[in-house]
Amino acid sequence: MSTEQGFTEEQRFIEGLLKILRNKGYDCKLNGTEIDIAKNGVPIMSLRSNGDYRRHDSAISECVYEIREIHQKTKEAYDNYNEAEDMQQQNMTNFRRLSMYNRYILAAQMHKDGSLEFVTWQQDRDSTGVSLGNYFTDYDKAKEDFSVRAGLVNRYKMLNETELKLIHQGLVHLGANYPHLTTDEMTNVGKLIEKVEIIVPAIQERSAYEAHELVPEDGLEV
Repeated sequence: MSTEQGFTEEQRFIEGLLKILRNKGYDCKLNGTEIDIAKNGVPIMSLRSNGDYRRHDSAISECVYEIREIHQKTKEAYDNYNEAEDMQQQNMTNFRRLSMYNRYILAAQMHKDGSLEFVTWQQDRDSTGVSLGNYFTDYDKAKEDFSVRAGLVNRYKMLNETELKLIHQGLVHLGANYPHLTTDEMTNVGKLIEKVEIIVPAIQERSAYEAHELVPEDGLEV
């Protein structure tokens, strides 16, 4: 299917994916139907638009995981955008509505460089307009904001990434500096640390980058 200016949906997706990967610090080169991806000169993988990839021997596992996750989330965002209908509210026809619940709307627009911008709005009671827009370039953050604003989740039961990183830092400090904790207490601390790291992959990614001397050490050890 073609889009504006003659670009196909796949070409728009690839351009958007390239931009996101580069913003994450990856070196990307389009090579025919594949994207060759490296980090600070270290080859990671060759990635196809459908998610198939060839991993290089020098690849860092955490980088492979992050790239695959970025591809999956970006593909979801572009697929939803391509299947969505244009907004009908006045002066909003350049946006497409991805979801709506409880008078709140999650929408997106595509820029000329192929990137997507997301927004959450409150719909007017007469459904003719929208207001109170929150704008995002990150699809996950836009979905979280929509879920909270629409009442799908309780905002007071959520912890943001900064709060989770502080909790992680405190747990690491507790495990390293309180040797008198019982075995069960140490086990529970370890489980909590692992759970936070699953929720916030950036913590594990930084440790891996430190081990490969791709970023300076932050002085924290698990």
